[in-house]
Amino acid sequence: KMAASEAKSWRTELNNHPLFLRLRQGERDAKSTRTEARSLVVVQDGDIFVWNHRNSTLVTANLKTLLQDEAEVEKRPLKCQTLLCTDPPLCDVHHVTFSTTGNHIALWGPGGVSIMEVPRRWGKHAEFEGGKDKVNCRTFPVAERLFATQSSLQLLQVDWHPGSTSDTHLVILTSDNVLRIYDTVKPDSPFQSFQLGEFADSFSLHSSSNATFNQALGETAVSFTFAPPVDVPVHDKHKWKGDQAKKTETMYPVFILRGNEDVYYLLTSLEQKSHKVFLQGPLAMHPPAEDNYGIDACSILCLPCTPPLVVIATTTGRLYHCIVLQGEEEDTERRSEVSWTGSDVSTRSPLDMPEPSLYVYESVELELSLGGTPDDIDSYPDYQPDYCPIRLHPDPISDGRYHCSHAMGVHSVALPWIHKLQCFSQSDEEDKDSLLELSRDQSCIVEHLVCTRPVPSSPPAPILGLTMVGDQLLGPTLLCLTSDVTCIALPLLTHYANPPPPTLSSLPSEPITSPLRKLHSKPFDQRIRDILQRDASNPILRSIPKGSKPSDQECFQLLARATQVFRDEYIKKQYLAREEVEKRVDLLKEQKAQQLTDLDTLREDRKSLTEMAEKLAEKYEEANEKQQEYLRRVENVLKSLQARLPVLSDAEVSMKKELESLQDKLKHLKNSTQQVKTKWDYQKRQVTHNARQSPSPALSQSQTKHMKELLKQEGDKIGELVKEVNNMKLQCGV
Repeated sequence: KMAASEAKSWRTELNNHPLFLRLRQGERDAKSTRTEARSLVVVQDGDIFVWNHRNSTLVTANLKTLLQDEAEVEKRPLKCQTLLCTDPPLCDVHHVTFSTTGNHIALWGPGGVSIMEVPRRWGKHAEFEGGKDKVNCRTFPVAERLFATQSSLQLLQVDWHPGSTSDTHLVILTSDNVLRIYDTVKPDSPFQSFQLGEFADSFSLHSSSNATFNQALGETAVSFTFAPPVDVPVHDKHKWKGDQAKKTETMYPVFILRGNEDVYYLLTSLEQKSHKVFLQGPLAMHPPAEDNYGIDACSILCLPCTPPLVVIATTTGRLYHCIVLQGEEEDTERRSEVSWTGSDVSTRSPLDMPEPSLYVYESVELELSLGGTPDDIDSYPDYQPDYCPIRLHPDPISDGRYHCSHAMGVHSVALPWIHKLQCFSQSDEEDKDSLLELSRDQSCIVEHLVCTRPVPSSPPAPILGLTMVGDQLLGPTLLCLTSDVTCIALPLLTHYANPPPPTLSSLPSEPITSPLRKLHSKPFDQRIRDILQRDASNPILRSIPKGSKPSDQECFQLLARATQVFRDEYIKKQYLAREEVEKRVDLLKEQKAQQLTDLDTLREDRKSLTEMAEKLAEKYEEANEKQQEYLRRVENVLKSLQARLPVLSDAEVSMKKELESLQDKLKHLKNSTQQVKTKWDYQKRQVTHNARQSPSPALSQSQTKHMKELLKQEGDKIGELVKEVNNMKLQCGV
């Protein structure tokens, strides 16, 4: 109950967030000319991103901060960050699409596409660049030359390729019936290009809508979607010459929808830059219909289940749920593979794969408006219930549910039978009971969540964005951004949620180094010249011959024509150029202010770093002195520990041997000294005895002198021996 109440509170407080308060400023007074639904809001990892078309910025905020209590809000108030474009898109942005890893954002509309690099996060709350209010993000256009040289070319759909290991490959579908894959490292030239048929501009209609005959007949591609990857057998012997064990190649199928509801099947791979195109189709639809299930298709979506489920939407509000099944190999009559290589057409399949077929399981008609079709529909020129393009959105938390956004509201479609279909397809043997249960299962559940035009007299209010929140703390929620910049948060039922995914194994991954990228931008003066370029002009009038005078009606027609040309080709374009200049000036002022703020911040950081460096230097000196003192103390401790060890060192052992040798020498010297003393006593006794026997010795003077010298020498030797003995005693401590 507590979690449910917290989720309910953040949904009710979402519109009071500073992000939406800022976006709503000036929206009420501005007049909107939007007629189709857009996708200007997206949620990524609990953060919401909304495109602000007034100043060409992306505003973001963390939705988890709405779960804080009052005490936490005082410590960490609600805030939003603004991501500035270094090179703002020149065209109107209708959709915001995140890459698979969330490192890049595609900003695209009918006039082109630009890529914004998501800045890094750091700090306590993991905010962009530590929580700065405005962050400069590197932005660069993709296929800029293509859209600049072909003014009538329109961008129909953009999506990121799921097989890109570097997360830099972008897939775009244009109105010239070409599907291109661009690597954002080299955004000027396509990595791969697939011609989906004849060029759509070969028979152009001379009208302001830039329509073509192919578009009018529904023979051009209008939408595409990726299917789960498949392993395709490889028959090229030279391709896997070094790896004979690898006999298959992982390819990513693409379902391509044409306006006449023909579906084509295209296999793509990013392992080679120039890949041969194998386009299969149109795929057979069962049961067959006379009108091919309509001629007004607008969107296609593939749900990642087994077998894949394809959803086709039409502009009249009808949805078709088609199960994709592979055909039999021997069924060669239905195989219609086409390999487009210029004007050459090949009908042979080098992959030896049967063509898939679409089996229509059910069809649903959405209730677009609550008031129905009035009798006086001609009085409402902007009300077109038969033409309401629908955009399909997959549900990130459930494979059995998707959502529809259009100019009149939002619908949610749940497929309760998709789980049983997966169980039946994964069973080894044919289970008749499950097949019978599947046939008796209920049809899809359609919920009309938001209606922006309940009656025909209501003004147009198309949806500005639709996204899903899959965070566990916030709860499954559907966010809908209306035309008045009000965000409607609706909780989603979890009956159809997918089971938790298994734990991913830690596989070694090679680091991918990105080369230097060069930003190609069109000069602003050239942009102004393109705007001011005139498509028509007033001719020089010849002087009227004498006697002939044009009528007042003719003069009025000439004047009206000249006035209209001046108004359309001069004044109107000058207004557009002035608006472009003012917009550019505002953007430059904002970037200049942001740069000045960054400079002030860097100066303060440099000052604080200098002070911190001085403090660190002082602390280093103190730490060095203490380290020297600690080293001395450690040496003393080691010496004392070494002295207390019970085992003698090598120096001590050698000193012990030396002392023992000195002890032996002392004993020898002591014996020698004792012998000398004994001899001295003996000589003394002999002298005394001889003196008694001969009291008057008869010694000559020379004998006496010689005797004294001998005694003196013996006494000196004895004194030296005594000194040596005393010194040895002192050394030995005796």
